[in-house]
Amino acid sequence: MDCRSAKRLYSPDALEAWFGNLCRDWEKSFTTGQLEEGRDCYRLGGIREIELTATDAIVHGDWHEEVSYAVIELRHGRLEVRCSTDDVARGKALAAAGLYEIEELVAEEVSPLPVEASEAPKESDKADEPEPEPEAEKPAPAPVLSKTRDLQLDFSASEQGLDFAVFWLDDGKKLPAFGEEAPPSDTIAPTDREKIVRLSTFARKAGFKFSSAQNRYVMARLDEVPGFLGSELSRWRKYFACLLTPDALALKNGIRELDIAAEAREMADGTFDLNWRFLLDGEAINERDAQTRFFRGDNLVFVKGRGLVRLSNQQTETLADWRTSVMQQGNGSLPRYLLCSLFGRDEIKLDLTPELARWREGLATPAQEKNGLLPILRPYQRYGCHWIGHLTGNGCHALLADEMGLGKTLQILSLLATRPVAGKPSVIVCPASVVPVWQSELRKFFPGMDCQTLRKGEDFASVLQPTLWIASYTQLRRHKALLDQVDFGYAVLDEAQFIKNPEAKVTQACMSIRAQHRIALTGTPLENRFLDLWTIFRFLMPGLLGSRRRFEDQYQADPDIFMKKVGVQIAPFVLRRTKDKVLKELPGKVETDLVCPLTELQGRLYKQLAEEGVERIGDNLKEYTADKTFSLLTLLTRLRQVSCDPGLLPWMDTDWQQSGKLLTLIERLREVIASGHKAVVFSQFVTFLDRVKAVLETELPGLPIYSLTGKTADRAKPVDAFQSSKEPSVMLVSLRAGGTGVTLHSADYVFLLDPWWNPAVENQAVDRVHRLGQRKTVFVYRLITSGTVEDRVQQLKASKRFLFEETMRAAPGGADFTQYFSSLRDLIELLPEKNTELEPAQTQSSGP
Repeated sequence: MDCRSAKRLYSPDALEAWFGNLCRDWEKSFTTGQLEEGRDCYRLGGIREIELTATDAIVHGDWHEEVSYAVIELRHGRLEVRCSTDDVARGKALAAAGLYEIEELVAEEVSPLPVEASEAPKESDKADEPEPEPEAEKPAPAPVLSKTRDLQLDFSASEQGLDFAVFWLDDGKKLPAFGEEAPPSDTIAPTDREKIVRLSTFARKAGFKFSSAQNRYVMARLDEVPGFLGSELSRWRKYFACLLTPDALALKNGIRELDIAAEAREMADGTFDLNWRFLLDGEAINERDAQTRFFRGDNLVFVKGRGLVRLSNQQTETLADWRTSVMQQGNGSLPRYLLCSLFGRDEIKLDLTPELARWREGLATPAQEKNGLLPILRPYQRYGCHWIGHLTGNGCHALLADEMGLGKTLQILSLLATRPVAGKPSVIVCPASVVPVWQSELRKFFPGMDCQTLRKGEDFASVLQPTLWIASYTQLRRHKALLDQVDFGYAVLDEAQFIKNPEAKVTQACMSIRAQHRIALTGTPLENRFLDLWTIFRFLMPGLLGSRRRFEDQYQADPDIFMKKVGVQIAPFVLRRTKDKVLKELPGKVETDLVCPLTELQGRLYKQLAEEGVERIGDNLKEYTADKTFSLLTLLTRLRQVSCDPGLLPWMDTDWQQSGKLLTLIERLREVIASGHKAVVFSQFVTFLDRVKAVLETELPGLPIYSLTGKTADRAKPVDAFQSSKEPSVMLVSLRAGGTGVTLHSADYVFLLDPWWNPAVENQAVDRVHRLGQRKTVFVYRLITSGTVEDRVQQLKASKRFLFEETMRAAPGGADFTQYFSSLRDLIELLPEKNTELEPAQTQSSGP
């Protein structure tokens, strides 16, 4: 506790002079902040030397890596401070620390004097005293000074900490030393004043603070109490009588560790109740106040009769997670799925009743029922239906995360047709572009199922009988006010990554849905951030992953450990299959990076933009403000545009042959078309697709060209025409418009013109072609411009892809890719070109 070793230089006269000075209330000369910092400096060894004279004190300190000194003088009853540092507050804090050090010195070194020696006049003095003149007025009698008394400290303990009251012992009586009942200050003998100064010094050194409201000294830092009782108290007893209550004596046992047990019991309505027990040496602590403090977040608590008990950091985290999970339930009942948040935690002992133990074991083993499923369902699709039905039948909800193209739509419709919730409607929420897909699948496989499309004038209030609603996310948001009036049997979110932003209005609308069973569908549960998965599970099973803040904080603290913990929590509720595992008949997929050369114009423009960008917004990525981040995104967009085609820059008007990518693409498409194949070309830039179309019309006249962008009014028309075409053709698709709800498996070549950070988005695009029904090997080409920011980001995507693939087996992750670069130049500077003979930079294959 004490790490101080200040050098002290003084004389007996100086010590006596400062003893008199310190009897004044010197702390009033400093601000609260200066006194707080001064106490820290004093207690933590910031004072290196004090030098006392009868008139001043020089304090030398080494505090906050600054060597300085302060001179303290007493003039006209006031303390004056001069210091060597320009920071006046810091100098006065050093002076306050010096005065605390002087107090300790005085308390230790000034010798007590007998009352007779200090107050009674000597006989030799009496002989020299003049006789008083009778006619002179007598002065007022001086206060009667009490004889010297002992101090007694009565220690007690409570949840607020260790405290003690101070009493004078006077002929066997106890008189309060402070407060209204204390003896007047002018009746206290000097030796007794010395005891008060010594006590004040000792208390400050140990960490006690005086409470004027209670007239007691209090040590609120519970973790410091055992050290004081074990080492400091014996020194105090040399000067004061110290009495300890049984509770205070119990604190001498130190801090003892607790065990936690939780007993879960199933309730009649299918929910459960959890009884937490805190155990010390196998015996339960039943004090309600202590339990309340544990759940409030305290990990060190005083228990009456037991002393100090502590929970480990992991135990404290578990209780905090549980508290936030319960708070999200609102109505107080605990759904059984919340038990999964406690599985796999070694820091607690979870006791389940036999019924709940069977429930836990049965979650992972769905029964294979014959319940009228369509005979066309493949085995993995049949299993998916059984698995979702098994979870919903056990009070849980499901995330079906099958890879794109494995028929999630058909599995859900089969489930709703064979396991309906009697008397209740259901709702499927999906992007507007996917609404026709659900309608088409219903007409094809379940023509008798009653279905309504949510739109203005045709909503939940207009149809009374139970039906299946298909709603776009936009329409659901517009009809959010009606959701409180409907209890759904099933609520299904298709492309559930659409609710990845917790603050978005569409997300809040989805969270307002009341449904007996909730299902989320997505082939990309993690698009950019680990928070995406938290939001999906917030819809599925509120509370399972705790609060958003704790989720983010724990991930940032230790991503690896956190990912493993979350993986255990979500494992029972996630089903993820990939095409190469379940579709042995699906042809392979060959992926190749095409390194495209920069033309002379591209290189010159790229260098100019990069240099101007660094000069304008700075080179240090870690110091970017929100404004600079926006400027960075603008810069990256411009660099990507010039990497694709200089003609994409708003101020440029160039020939298409100034684009290395267009030269490469046209050369490859000539071969593809000449060999009788069909190709799909994806880009994030619609204007780039327009440029491609114009070039193809010139270079490959007569080639059937189809387009699908956000401007396409009838999406089905170009898709159907391309799919039914028997001749070589090209489909131009924007990633935003064609990433979901489109089947283009009549093609077997895919060109990604501007690959960027997110591999999940690219996978969605590729899966428009490489999906159920494909009969040929699919060749995927990513066009990468050599030496540019595209090139650098492509190297990072292997790490992102791995993280995405591991998400369903562990937990979410992801980060801003700029953190991998030490500076802006490191990210965007144009590097020497690689070999641009258009050889594959990387080739992967998947399939049987």
